[in-house]
Amino acid sequence: MASAEVIHRYREFTVPAGDSESYLLDVPLDGARPDVEIKATIQRPDLVRDGLLVLGEVLTSDLRRQASDRADYLAYLLRKGKRATQAVWEAQKTFLAAKYGEATQREAPLDPLFSVGADGIDIEVFSRDESTYARLHLKAGHAYQAEHFTAGTSHLSFTPPLLEALRGIRSYRPTTLHGHPSTSGDAKAVRVPYRWLRAFGQVQAASTLPAERVHLAPVDLYNMLLSLRLRKAKTAPRALRYELVPGQTPRLVLEPWEQVLTASGSPYQGQVPQVVRTWGRQRLNLLGRLLPHAKAVDVYLLGAGLPAFYVLDLESASLTLALSGWTDSGWAGIATFDLLAPGGSEDEVLAKRVVKQVAECPLTLDALGETLRQPRQTIRQVLLQELLKGTLVHDIASGLFHHRPLMAQPLELDRLRYRDAREEQAHRLLATEDQVQLTRIHDLGLDGTAIDGEVQDRQAHRHYQTSFTLDREGRSIKASCTCHEFRRAGLKQGPCPHMIALRLRYAREQAALEQARETAEGRRLIRAETRTLSRRQGETVLSYRISLDERQVLLRWGNDPQALRQQRLLFNRAEEARDVYFARLDKLAQQGFIDASTA
Repeated sequence: MASAEVIHRYREFTVPAGDSESYLLDVPLDGARPDVEIKATIQRPDLVRDGLLVLGEVLTSDLRRQASDRADYLAYLLRKGKRATQAVWEAQKTFLAAKYGEATQREAPLDPLFSVGADGIDIEVFSRDESTYARLHLKAGHAYQAEHFTAGTSHLSFTPPLLEALRGIRSYRPTTLHGHPSTSGDAKAVRVPYRWLRAFGQVQAASTLPAERVHLAPVDLYNMLLSLRLRKAKTAPRALRYELVPGQTPRLVLEPWEQVLTASGSPYQGQVPQVVRTWGRQRLNLLGRLLPHAKAVDVYLLGAGLPAFYVLDLESASLTLALSGWTDSGWAGIATFDLLAPGGSEDEVLAKRVVKQVAECPLTLDALGETLRQPRQTIRQVLLQELLKGTLVHDIASGLFHHRPLMAQPLELDRLRYRDAREEQAHRLLATEDQVQLTRIHDLGLDGTAIDGEVQDRQAHRHYQTSFTLDREGRSIKASCTCHEFRRAGLKQGPCPHMIALRLRYAREQAALEQARETAEGRRLIRAETRTLSRRQGETVLSYRISLDERQVLLRWGNDPQALRQQRLLFNRAEEARDVYFARLDKLAQQGFIDASTA
């Protein structure tokens, strides 16, 4: 797997003395990066302590399945005289050492970023499993009072001794933060996978997409975490669903129990009622430590399959937590980021002007367009490329772009374009028109969606039949392909390029269909689809399921999903059926029904 070599140089961390009246937290910064230094008096020691501990938990979180070490069990079998030879035991230990031992420890995520500016300190971390991003912003003059500082970006060594020192901070004891690099430490080479760097940039780029903003009170988040702690979901789906109706307070629904928690924040300010389903709700437990400090919680919902951003207003600081929406990244689960892929051409002169302008003063997208006198879309494309390269960072709460180099040297876009060679081959197949075709999309109801397709690789002169099934959580539960790779190894080595290409084609067409439904021209192209709408009335939920199939419209409604009433309408022309179909949908939307079809 391709990776970038990064050299870190840290001095040894000195544990503060716990019996003195003051507490000096001497933070080791990377001596291999340009000089960055700050010495400041912490005015909110308890807040800084809890914020940094949350970052430490994010950094070490890894929700991927860990392989079991069976060496102890094999030793037990040997002692009992069971059928496990010494050769089998030695082979097992050799395999585990090669796959999970010290030889692979050199490949690791990038160390946390530590940025110092006139407005405050920013510390960014990204989890090892590429699922959680966190950014802690400490406001200058509120969370701390700086004695002196040198602006810039470096890396922070988040070692276990540092975490133990953070736990020793107390609010009643004066605390001083001193972060500075040192060239006296031992150099350490780390190979950072390009896959990890690509996911880091994808999350940053996703923060620029349009989002629905939901205001919550800290107690709303606490109630949700408490409910999850009291029970465990044993069946799918396991999502956190947001039901948003204009003028009403948001509702949080925990699946599969359908437990409704009505938020106590401000009413939803959107124009259209909708349902947004988010995944990874257990990762919100990371915020529990900071809830006592929070004054408000803003949730930015980008849509199905996209990250959800939680911004905690801590008064003297803020924390942004991004939870990735993909649960199936090996299956191009991040296909919703397909449109965020960097383009083939780049205006290097304009990119340098953008970076220089942002380095002088953080600006929004519109302010950059006005300052540089360039079209908004052109500036957005340049910003997108710089976010993917790690040159800039975007604050979703304020909309400001900040200059923050991820590494000492900018990353090459060509190395970040695809996750691996299989995804690159899948995009090559999609680049030629009509090579990847969807032949059938079958709604399986509670079991998910079955997708069949054909892939013609004209370069290899081959034709393949490919299919997969998505469950209600967006995971691929079944798949097949007529290619040699699948016949030889099945899914043991992951999806083949043809499966990934079909998944990407399906995601693109679904996105195009949703966008076309907003226009009259796009509606005329729809001849068959099914939409599900619901409206909550106290403890009961009234659901409508409306289907369009050429010249007929099928309506099913009721409070019990297992016993819905049904009405079938037949028309002489498909155009008449389509007009009645969309008229029914628009009328239900005006009555407060929420479209939950794509949630």
